[in-house]
Amino acid sequence: MDEARPIRLVTFDLYDTLIELRPRRWERLAAVLARLGIDADEDTLRAADRLAEDYYTEENGRLPIRNRPRAEREAYRIRYMTRWLDAAGLPADPATVRAAREGYLAEFETAAVADSPAGGYHVFDDVLPALANLRRAGIKRAVISNADADVTALCTHLAFAHDLNAIVTSALVGWEKPDVRTFRAALDPLGVDPADALHIGDQPRSDVAGALATGMRATLLDRYGRHDPAAIGVPVVRTLQELADHVLATNSAAV
Repeated sequence: MDEARPIRLVTFDLYDTLIELRPRRWERLAAVLARLGIDADEDTLRAADRLAEDYYTEENGRLPIRNRPRAEREAYRIRYMTRWLDAAGLPADPATVRAAREGYLAEFETAAVADSPAGGYHVFDDVLPALANLRRAGIKRAVISNADADVTALCTHLAFAHDLNAIVTSALVGWEKPDVRTFRAALDPLGVDPADALHIGDQPRSDVAGALATGMRATLLDRYGRHDPAAIGVPVVRTLQELADHVLATNSAAV
């Protein structure tokens, strides 16, 4: 791809890129483990969460979790918890895993989701300024999310849908990132060539790998400091303001 070409479109992952659920996953798991009498360091759980998320990406890409029979979905959740605890160096015997699983519920299962129109999600402080900077520069913006349902209402409630040109959800288009067709579902309606687009997200195996396979440029957003930048192969930023600055600088150099 020609890195000197201006960037006409920036596509964003949604979860842990634009929004996050609070308490965060590792904070919730640490509380569950404490109730089981297991002392777990939140920083260790945060680092191990990356490996558990990699496992989710692999499994979900093979066959979306939402499309599996109920028993298989639960078996997957047990395997996911086993990998997370094992990666954190914590007890991962079947009894502990099952107790942790029963106490820790995934995002879509939490009471916060049921009790709030925003589902307990919060917008990162850098989202609206970054979107506005890109809009003022004439750069299109879109969300590409692996999600179980249309996230337009969520993005609207969290007050940034108006600053997007498209919202693509895997459950609606039928393919999960890193499938190239998921990215094309945003590119084609907006009339943007992949070489003129950049995708940013927090998952190397879905966001980065999928964007590069599509012919887009990619940037990894590492908000939680869990990745070695030298091992990623694309630019790594900690905030969306860094991303916006990178895009604007790229376009200025291309003029």
